[in-house]
Parts: sequence; structure tokens; C-alpha cells
Amino acid sequence: MVVMKFGAAAVSDASRVNDLVRIVRHAIDEGESVVVVCTAIADLTNLLIGAGRAAARGNLTAAEQARRELWQRHRTLAERLVTDDWERETLYRAWADLLKSFDRIVRAIATLGEHSPRSSDAVAAIGERFIGLLLAVALRRGGVAAQLIDGAELIVTDDHFGNARPLPEETTARARARLLPLTQSRIVPVVTGYIGATRQKITTTLGRGGGDYSATLIAAALEADEVVIWTDVPGILTADPKLVPEARTLPELSYIEAAEIATLGAEVLHPRSLTPLANRKIPLHIRSLEQPHIPGTRIVAAPHISSDTARTIISAPSISLIEISMSPLAAAELGWAPELAARVLAELTGCGIEVLTFAQSFSERGLVLAVRATDAEYAYERIEACLQPERDSKALRAISLRAPVALVAVISAPESTRLAPRALTALARVQGTVLAMVHGNTSRHLSFIVPEEELSAVVRALHRELMAG
Repeated sequence: MVVMKFGAAAVSDASRVNDLVRIVRHAIDEGESVVVVCTAIADLTNLLIGAGRAAARGNLTAAEQARRELWQRHRTLAERLVTDDWERETLYRAWADLLKSFDRIVRAIATLGEHSPRSSDAVAAIGERFIGLLLAVALRRGGVAAQLIDGAELIVTDDHFGNARPLPEETTARARARLLPLTQSRIVPVVTGYIGATRQKITTTLGRGGGDYSATLIAAALEADEVVIWTDVPGILTADPKLVPEARTLPELSYIEAAEIATLGAEVLHPRSLTPLANRKIPLHIRSLEQPHIPGTRIVAAPHISSDTARTIISAPSISLIEISMSPLAAAELGWAPELAARVLAELTGCGIEVLTFAQSFSERGLVLAVRATDAEYAYERIEACLQPERDSKALRAISLRAPVALVAVISAPESTRLAPRALTALARVQGTVLAMVHGNTSRHLSFIVPEEELSAVVRALHRELMAG
């Protein structure tokens, strides 16, 4: 049994969807049982979440724009993939029902003037539900018996909306009861990734990139032989090939290494996706949709370790830096209270905003946080509200937003030495500007925040210095 998770690249256009159908059909023809986990079209989740936030401020124009784009992008795909008029109209009716749900949620948010993590999840889940309907039809048109299954039917979670925690035993029971009869009948379940639900059947999401997590939870529940993530890159590379053309694919990684790479900003994996597999020693394969003949990267318990100084360099552009500083006089009297940093981080977590990295300075009485650019404006608003008491008492000096910046993280091999000196030497050669830095001693990683315009030069310099052995 193989669980195949298809990323946004697989639904970027009709030709990619046809590639998806061919891959699944080939696996079925080879006698494999297949479960497909799908992801929303690129950028639509951010668009939907942004529409909900705008509606809370009374801006329904953004919601209407999101609605139009949601419909138009899926309809464009359907017109090329679904040639039967009756089947296409049936699909359009199902989408129309989803749009009605979207309208109801957005109007409720606008009426209340409040956008909660719960309402955000309800809006965000619509993207996966739209594409799931289309993929099930496309697979059937391609000769594969397929049935859409909503992830909310399978993955039972707590009520931490925006980044929900699955309840393993209940999820396993539901997934086995719902999916095994289908796979035993050679029917391919098409599961909407990213989505779960509480015991009370309230929709939740598993965090950004949670489709990977959905796939590995389902694989663990079904005791699958393998999970394959089909994406637009041929595995995990030593660096982004758009920045470093000579970057090479890492053939194998351990679960721990891969989890660390995901945690430090690599979009190819969800940070929590490795845990269900590691517990059952189920391999994870990352492969290219465009080049399915390439082996890609295999993630296992005990890989053959490379002797490279660095295993990979992760780079994430489109990041915003939020800087919080206390008044020097107030700080001298009150000191820097770690409680303030904890309060800010708790506020953002409660709003479903992922903090990619943060650093606090006791000497400067300040806190620096990195968030995605799409979350920056909302994060800034929430931090301002959270720190209003400090502003009123004049203890807060400033909250500033710096963008665009980029996150660069280096993951070293277990036997590597002198990572920090060599990395800093490479940055000095290109006169890189380090806005923030985090060095993990036990986890063997080093991460920087740099101005986005310096990203290419910094990554190339690090690759030249660190991948030379």
C-alpha cells in the first residue's frame, strides 16, 4: 500500500493533473493499493485566510476577489480536464455549494467584526475541498476508480484551531474503517489534506503545509508500506536549484534530519509529518512530478550518512521581521520580562500564525520574530493589541515591521565540525547583512535572517564554502 500526497505543483495546470492521473494509474496497474492526498492550488489558502481577515475589518471586497479567483482557477482546470458536459455541470454544482458555505462564513465574520482561528479554519479548508472534487473526477475520467473522502471524516483533532493536534487512536480507527474497504475494492480514496475535525465535527486545520501531515497520519493508520510526496523538485537538495544550479539531490536522510529541515522553513515537508512514520518505520519518498524516473530523496530510520560538512541549505524568501523594543528608561527600571515574549508568542500561536524563528535580547530589551509576509500585517495588528498595556504605560518603545527579508538555515551532517566559523566566513566574503542569527549546538544547525536582496549571494557563498567537504 502506498499513500501518495500531491502538492500544489500537481494541480498548477491541466498537464500536471494528467501527470498525476498517469502516476496513480501506473501504480494501480502494478497491483498497488493507493490512497491519494490532495493539496489546494498554490496561494489559494493564503488568499482565503486573507479574505476572512479582511472581512473582520469590514472589507468584503477582498472576500469577493477571493471568491472569483477560487471559482475561475478551478473552472479553467475543469474546462480542460472534464469533457463530459453532464459530469462538468455536476462538478460545478458541488463547487457552487462550497461557495455558498464560503459566503455564509464570510458574512458572519463581517457581521461580528471578529475573525477567530475557528472561522479561519472553516474558510481555509474550502481550497482543499474544491480541488478534491476535481481530482476525483479527473482520476475517474482517466480510468481509475476514485472516491472523494473529506479529511474531516478521518482525522480527529483537538480544538487548537489553525494548528490542531490529531488524536491518534480515534484517527486510526476512523481511517481504517473508512479507507480499507475502498482500497480492498481497488477504489482509490482521494482525501482532502490539511483538514481535520474535532469530536464535535467542527472543521480544523493541521497548520500550513498540513497536507503532508495528513498523508503520514493516514499511512500510519493503514500501516502503509510507503508514503510518496510528489512535488516540483526532485527530492531534498543541497540548496534551492533556482539560486544554486549545481545543487544536488540528497539520496537519503534520517527522520530526525528531515524533521529539522522542515522545522527550519523548507516548504517540501510539514514539521510534524515525520513523527507518525518514524514510530512505525514507514519510509517517506520525495519525488518529482515532472521527472518521475528520478529516484528523489528517501527518508528512513538509518540512512547512509554523507560526509558533507553541510547536508543542506534551506532558504525561505518573502519573510517579514517584526521587532519589539522596550523604552530604555522603563527597561532600566523593569528589566526585560520573559513573560512579555511568552505573551506575544502565545498570542500569535492562538491566532494560527506560525513564527518561523525568534530571538530575544536581554541586553537590548527586545524581541525579534520572523513570520511569512502573508501573515505580517495581521501579526502586527495582534501584537499591537497584545501589548497595549505596555504602550499605555510608556514601557513599549516601538513595534516595527521590516520586509522583505529571507530566512537561511544550514543543516550540518552529524560528523561535521566548525560549521559556524565557516558559515560566517562565507557571509563575510559577500558582505552579507545578518539581521538575526540562531545557532543550535545539539541540533547542528545555524540560521540567519538576511535582507531579501542578499539572499542569492548568501546562499551561493554558503554552498561554495560548506559543500566542498
